[in-house]
Amino acid sequence: MNTRRITMAIIATALVASLACNAAAAQGLGSLGGKLGGALGNSGSLSSGNMGNVAGILQYCVKNNYLGGASGASGIAGKLLGKTQGGSSNADYQSGLSGILKGKDGRTTNLANVGGGNSDLKSKITTKACGVVLNQGRSFLGH
Repeated sequence: MNTRRITMAIIATALVASLACNAAAAQGLGSLGGKLGGALGNSGSLSSGNMGNVAGILQYCVKNNYLGGASGASGIAGKLLGKTQGGSSNADYQSGLSGILKGKDGRTTNLANVGGGNSDLKSKITTKACGVVLNQGRSFLGH
């Protein structure tokens, strides 16, 4: 049942993002972030429930080029990992390294599978999710 809800949430998010992309094509890509922000930024499953998972997701985002070096994501991930019980062996951190975002609400989203096979859509959704998690990491550190 939980897997079905996750699948439906991902499909709904992909549909909303797809509609946003069509609108963005007409208006220019500059407004895409705002359109996707409404679809993704308010989703409980796109912000993590703990520091370890945030640290892992940030490393996933940097490794897969969704966040650049100038974002400071690697440094933030390192600081968060230092505050995480168990360090790099923490299960939530390890999940994050694989792109599995563990939400505050207990749901998980696998960033490696978003976008329904559309690589452009996947990139946009994952980049947005990485930005949300980066802001959450900064918040955890008081930045």
